[in-house]
Amino acid sequence: MSYRINRRIIPYLFLLPCFVALILFSFIPFLQGLYFALTSYPLLKSPEFIGFKNFERLTRDPLFLASLRNTLVYMITTVTLRVIIGLILAVLLNIRLRGRILFRTIFYLPVIAPLVTVSVVWRIIFDTYSGVLNAGLDLLGIAPVPWLTSTAWAMPAIVIMSVWKTFGWNIVVFLAGLQSIPGSLQEAALIDGASRWQAFRHVTLPLLRPTVLLAVVMSTISASQVFDQVYVMTGGGPGYSTMTLGQMVYTAGFQDYEMGYASAVSVVLLLITLIFTMIQFKGFGQEVEY
Repeated sequence: MSYRINRRIIPYLFLLPCFVALILFSFIPFLQGLYFALTSYPLLKSPEFIGFKNFERLTRDPLFLASLRNTLVYMITTVTLRVIIGLILAVLLNIRLRGRILFRTIFYLPVIAPLVTVSVVWRIIFDTYSGVLNAGLDLLGIAPVPWLTSTAWAMPAIVIMSVWKTFGWNIVVFLAGLQSIPGSLQEAALIDGASRWQAFRHVTLPLLRPTVLLAVVMSTISASQVFDQVYVMTGGGPGYSTMTLGQMVYTAGFQDYEMGYASAVSVVLLLITLIFTMIQFKGFGQEVEY
């Protein structure tokens, strides 16, 4: 009897350190963040409970409204491009062609590169006067573009860099999904007279729906946490054209020392990510389990 009990307990003992770490470093800080969002917390003083005043202040803060708009634009744009480009390249790399392993490696290398380092490199590439990109445009007879110093071009520059950095991850996910689909299904559709596009649209793509859902959800969560590239490349400028909610959390918390206000912004960011994720589950016909 004791041997059976021990066998049941041993797996939980192995999982115990992970549970303790999860509670200490994720669950408790999450609850603290919710509490701090309801307080006035100047960081060097004790927090003072003020209810929902921080959230009321957000509705009147032009910086928050600009950051919210920029974050939504960034999320929608980057997630769409990451998924579409990743799916197209995954389909191409799933074909038996010479050198496809090399191309898979090349496309995935940016994913494992340090984000700060990549941001510095792209800041040099986007430089108005000495950047490689504008040098190439000059050869084509196109005037230099002020990528990081123009309110019109700064956010597109951030999006371009972010998509380049991350679409390799989507390629790997889609390749795994494509290789899990039996090739006989598509062959049967071709034998029945369907074109390759019709076979892909009506056979492969529906079977790829769970993989697409995974890619969209994970890309959304990743995009909602954008900070490093904005901080390194533009610092939220020019003006507030690239200021995101993640950047605002940092500014409010560690530059203005308003930890309560920063916590309120982070709660809003969490709610936006949750809403987007639930919409995606519903849109792909999946039931969200609570």
